[in-house]
Amino acid sequence: MLGVLVIASLAGCERRSGEAIVLTKEYIAAAPPTAEKSAEDASSTASAKEEIREIRDDEITVDGYVMKPEVRGTSRDPRALKDEQWRVKVRTISDGRTFNVQTDQSHFDKLKEGDRIRVAYHVGKYTGTVWGAELEKSEK
Repeated sequence: MLGVLVIASLAGCERRSGEAIVLTKEYIAAAPPTAEKSAEDASSTASAKEEIREIRDDEITVDGYVMKPEVRGTSRDPRALKDEQWRVKVRTISDGRTFNVQTDQSHFDKLKEGDRIRVAYHVGKYTGTVWGAELEKSEK
């Protein structure tokens, strides 16, 4: 069953690679274990799922998530996972597609905004969505 799922997922994606320009870099701290999350965080998450409302003046939108600016990049960021994240937003030169690439800290530290890098990524054949991306190793 697992083999069929893997084959179906690979059949629905096309692997591409090419040059891209680094637009931004962002570090996101690791999220605390779920048991340590406060009741306030849990209630705000639940209420956000239940109602649609306008963005307040003291909130920002990042990658489709609404948050307060002081929460961005911290362990309370709604994008935070159990591990730290070093994310690089890139724009491909060939077609102008923009997406995030997760990388390790050593690559993250070496990159600067405006750098040209090589990326490999998977694109859905039917949706055109980028499903995964990674930095290609440089040959220098």
